[in-house]
Amino acid sequence: MTVAPTTLSLTAIRVSDLPAATEFYTAGCGFTEERSIATDAFDAVIVRAGTAGIQLIAPRANATAPDHGNMLVKLVLNTADVAALLARGCAHGGTQEMPATVLTEFGCTIGKLRDPDGYLIEVVGPAELQDR
Repeated sequence: MTVAPTTLSLTAIRVSDLPAATEFYTAGCGFTEERSIATDAFDAVIVRAGTAGIQLIAPRANATAPDHGNMLVKLVLNTADVAALLARGCAHGGTQEMPATVLTEFGCTIGKLRDPDGYLIEVVGPAELQDR
C-alpha cells in the first residue's frame, strides 16, 4: 500500500481586524492573498507564501482581541533580506521585537516582530546582513 504524501497547507489564527491583518501579511510580509471566505460565524482571508499559508479568521460574534494562551509560540518566515521584511512589517502595523541580528553560531540572521494582533513572527535569513 502506498501512502500519499502529506503537506501542511494552512495555519489558522484568530485576528481582531481582518483588513489590518491582511495588509500586514501581504504588504508587510510579502504573502499573496488567495481568497476571502464569509460564513455566518466568521470572515476569513487566506494568504500564502509559496505553498504555505495562513488563514486569518475574524469571528463575527465576540470579536475581542485573541487570547494567545501558551500554545502557539511563533510563525517563522524565511527571506533573503531579514531587515527589509522587518521594516515592511513595521510599516504595515507590526512592532519590532528584535532587529535583524547575525547569529554566526547558527549560520543565519534572525529578527522578530509582532503582527497587529500580537502574534510573534520570527524572520530568518542568510548569515550576512544585506547592504542598505
